[in-house]
Amino acid sequence: MPLPDCSSMIDELRTERLLLRPLTLDHVDDYFRVCGDPRTWEHVPSGRHTSRGESARAIEHSIASRRRYGFGHCAVVLRRPEAGLAAGSFLGSAGAAMLGFDAWNLGYRFAPEAWGRGFATEAAGIALAAARSARPETPVTARVLASNPGSVRVLERLDLELVWRGTSSEAPAGPDDTTHLERLVFADRPLSDETLDAVIALD
Repeated sequence: MPLPDCSSMIDELRTERLLLRPLTLDHVDDYFRVCGDPRTWEHVPSGRHTSRGESARAIEHSIASRRRYGFGHCAVVLRRPEAGLAAGSFLGSAGAAMLGFDAWNLGYRFAPEAWGRGFATEAAGIALAAARSARPETPVTARVLASNPGSVRVLERLDLELVWRGTSSEAPAGPDDTTHLERLVFADRPLSDETLDAVIALD
């Protein structure tokens, strides 16, 4: 059953150091710079954007999510200078996308020069709160490869619980499939068996 359109949309979000604004096509060059960098996709090389058009399509998907569900992915910008990074620097993106069923998928991706400074935890924390505010009845989930300890640590610091760990296939079904790798699923509340199975089945 399709979910209803959302009449209220979440706009600008602020943390102590960061400003999160909904992604628009004005961000496409910065977004492609981050998502097209092989270092950003160290753990899932097949996810790297290979064209500006691919980044534009991802942004358009986020715009549609925000219009329909009240939230999507945001551009993460530094509010003031910090250790070699200028105020206004585009650091990456963070937010949540509605899955093909009634559950959010929390996600974040940052430029390598922004790693190791706590930005991902800060941005993911406020994105989690925004997704909950947009649709309080909808669980927020997050998936991460066990081989990515940095992202695992980010999720462990949030108001999320580990609800599953394992693999769901013996071999990859294709070049983009990660179901044969050990993965962790986090959620902000207990999930129904149906929802958990659907999250686990995602590649």
